[in-house]
Amino acid sequence: MLIHCLTLRFTRTATEAEIEAFRTALAALPDELDFIVRIRQGRDLGERPTNADYGVVMEFESAEDFHAYLTHPAHLALPRSHVESLQSVQFMVDGG
Repeated sequence: MLIHCLTLRFTRTATEAEIEAFRTALAALPDELDFIVRIRQGRDLGERPTNADYGVVMEFESAEDFHAYLTHPAHLALPRSHVESLQSVQFMVDGG
């Protein structure tokens, strides 16, 4: 199983509506794309000043499924105008 972790920072001008649109679009992806096993997401709790604003963890059965996700129109259509920066990492784990 491939795990895709993403952290991002929103622009200072990002509105609550833009952040909610991003959350909603991400939440809809598993219904649109059958190769996403699971997605978890949420805003940072503010426990540390150096944290990112938002985190996403997605699970895929294989690297091939992850690569299909990267080029899928639903992924490419995610609202990003309010995203200032992001970092990601992918790694393999055994089982589910």
